[in-house]
Amino acid sequence: MDQILADDLEDGLDTLDSTFVHHRVRRAEDTNPSPQNSDEKCKKKRRKPSLCCADDIFEQEHEKDRDIFRSCFREVLGVEKSSHHRRGDPFSCKETEKRRNDMTCVAACCGQKKGLLDDQGQPKPEAITKAIKEAFAKESWFDGVADKIVATCLKEAENATQYQVKPTSDNIKQCNPSGITIKHCLFREIQLSCPADQIKDQKACDKFQDRIKKGLDDVEPPPPPPFDGSREY
Repeated sequence: MDQILADDLEDGLDTLDSTFVHHRVRRAEDTNPSPQNSDEKCKKKRRKPSLCCADDIFEQEHEKDRDIFRSCFREVLGVEKSSHHRRGDPFSCKETEKRRNDMTCVAACCGQKKGLLDDQGQPKPEAITKAIKEAFAKESWFDGVADKIVATCLKEAENATQYQVKPTSDNIKQCNPSGITIKHCLFREIQLSCPADQIKDQKACDKFQDRIKKGLDDVEPPPPPPFDGSREY
């Protein structure tokens, strides 16, 4: 889970970074790569999973939520551009704890702005059910598993506060974890429910689903889309 939240944090920071390359520019650079310096070569490349199914839907949902995510990220971390705690020690227990709580709060903020969570950060069952069914409205296969998936994740989200660990520092804000719990649960359960005729690469999917079932923490939902507005220098 820590790696999931670390990746979510990095994706969020990227949306605010003034030097973040527009995705169209990034594709152009991929076509005509420039020589890499030693620092670029040493940067960690985060691998994103090849999903079993519903790739387009997840991408569309992230694109739709882009502005909300950026707004919540700013509200929670109170940062602009390079003034964030990416510069902190990534191996510090305190930084790990802060990262976990930051992304929990961002998820709670997003859920509340979308009307999926109440003022206390608790799930709103009807709103969540409606939202997920609307997102998958064109996927007939989802009709047969929708209610089960939503019920499973609502129960998991409602119980999330029972396992929440109190921060070791009074300076670390703690938010209701139901939002981030249901986000990851829905992604997990949907990927485990993909029908055979929707799976593009069965071998890769089997491996991916096996990792999900084992609870490996480097399996996470796709990141929010990058900031594609004007760049400042």
